[in-house]
Amino acid sequence: MPQGTRTARVTTFASEPGHILWPKLARARSGHVVLLSSCEGQEIRRWDIATGRMLWRSDDVWFPNALAVASPPGRNPVVAVATEDGVLRLDALTGAELDGYAMAANDTIWDVATGLLPDGRAFIAGAGHCGFSVYRWDAATGEPLGPPLAGHTICVKAITAITLPDGTPLIASEDEAGRILRWNAASGQPYGNPIHGPGQYNMQLVSLALSDGRVMLASLDMHGTLSRWDAVTGEPIGPLLRPGPETFLACATAAGGGVLFIAPYDGPVRVWDAVSGKILGAPLPGTGPAALSCFDGSVWLATQAGEAVAVRRLADPPR
Repeated sequence: MPQGTRTARVTTFASEPGHILWPKLARARSGHVVLLSSCEGQEIRRWDIATGRMLWRSDDVWFPNALAVASPPGRNPVVAVATEDGVLRLDALTGAELDGYAMAANDTIWDVATGLLPDGRAFIAGAGHCGFSVYRWDAATGEPLGPPLAGHTICVKAITAITLPDGTPLIASEDEAGRILRWNAASGQPYGNPIHGPGQYNMQLVSLALSDGRVMLASLDMHGTLSRWDAVTGEPIGPLLRPGPETFLACATAAGGGVLFIAPYDGPVRVWDAVSGKILGAPLPGTGPAALSCFDGSVWLATQAGEAVAVRRLADPPR
């Protein structure tokens, strides 16, 4: 990494032989960092980010597709798990499955995202396969927030949620053909016109705040085409980037601006300037990056290497 950049490896932990871990980072309403992992096939685990000690393990989750963490007011944080049979909610402190409404139990949910509504409630959004739908639920109860949102004509593969500068809670969903639809998470009404991306078989969509006040949507397809869009206007941000096929994408807002963490299946992780598209600094070991912005401008970064996960604190992310 460039001179002046400080990175500290906080902890490393591993699962049993043959159990490949994929990390996920999130922040609870309390400010605490939640470090999770999913294992190919069946289980979710939570880890202590400082020591690498496993806090709990849920063995009853088959084929988890994605994880997200919601923070309902006055309650424990909730882990939302996208599965082939809808969405499962787990207590983030104990790992126990939460009772409540059946959440798209007859649909495969490929991705989940979470956010806050203007009234303070936390919501979960899901990307549906069978009905090409986008789902919204109250994170505390699992109750639907209105009917599924329709507009996609092919299965929805990726979803993200972010609050815009004017306070609008935005959901952005992307289907396999690269078409992005934006929704007001509170009302369920469409937000702006569809964004027609150039990608093929799009699988990853992230959102991040930029230092100039804009909000970016970044989409990566399975062939390695990276598209960037203004979340408010739908206009492109910069040219297409091509980091390569079968890559993983994460993002964070760091001191100095937004950064993207991109890694091929066998690593390493490279840091990209979200706006200029330039590669910053030297590569970092591992793959499957998960990133989380910190209030002081640093970034938590978790990476996977087979059965092990390494967690680093980037005190001065490269610029």
